[in-house]
Amino acid sequence: MNFKTILFDFDGVLCFDYFYTTTLKPEHSEIADWIAKNVFEGNRELVRRWMRGEVTSDQVNDDIASRTGIDVEILKEAFEESVRLMKLDDQLLALINTLRKQGTKVGLVTDNMDVFSEITVKNNNLSQKFDAVVNSADYGFLKKEQNGRLFDIALEKLGEKNISKSLMIDNQSDVIELYEKKGGRGFLYKNFVEFKNWIKSQ
Repeated sequence: MNFKTILFDFDGVLCFDYFYTTTLKPEHSEIADWIAKNVFEGNRELVRRWMRGEVTSDQVNDDIASRTGIDVEILKEAFEESVRLMKLDDQLLALINTLRKQGTKVGLVTDNMDVFSEITVKNNNLSQKFDAVVNSADYGFLKKEQNGRLFDIALEKLGEKNISKSLMIDNQSDVIELYEKKGGRGFLYKNFVEFKNWIKSQ
C-alpha cells in the first residue's frame, strides 16, 4: 500500500448515530424532533460553535430545555446516554486494526463536541484503537478552518512529516478537496464495502 498514514473522520464514516434520538424517542419524540429541526438543521452556527468548544453541551442542553419546557436533568441524562449508546462500525474498526498491524499509522480527526472527548473516546477505547485522536472542540477550530490545521496536528502526533504519504477518509467532498490541496490523498467515504475494495487496490 502507498500510504504510511491514514486519517479517518468519525461522523458519517465510523459512526452514523445521532445525539438525543435513541433516548428521547418515543417518550419525548416531539423534543427530539424539535432538536433536529432547530439545532442540527436550523442553527448550524450554534453547532459549529459547539464543535469549536465555544459553548458546552451543558449550555446547549440548558438552552434547549428553556425553549422546549423539558426538565433539564432529564434532557442531559438522555443526551449523555445517547452518546454512550452510539454504535461504531465494527467492520471498519476491524479493518483499521488490520492496517495498524501491517504498520500503518492511523489517526482519527473529527469536528465534534466536548462529549466526544469526555464520553465517546473513553467509552469506545478510541485512544487504543487509533494512534492519535484529534477533536475540534479540544483545539477551538474545525477541520476546514485555518487551512486544515487539525490535519497538521494529527500528522505531527503520528510522526508523519510528508503529507503526500498520507490518506484522509471523509464523507464530505470539501474536506477531501482541502486535504488534497494540502498535498495529501483523499477518499470520499460512502460505505464500508466500497472503501474496503478500494483500499485493497492501493
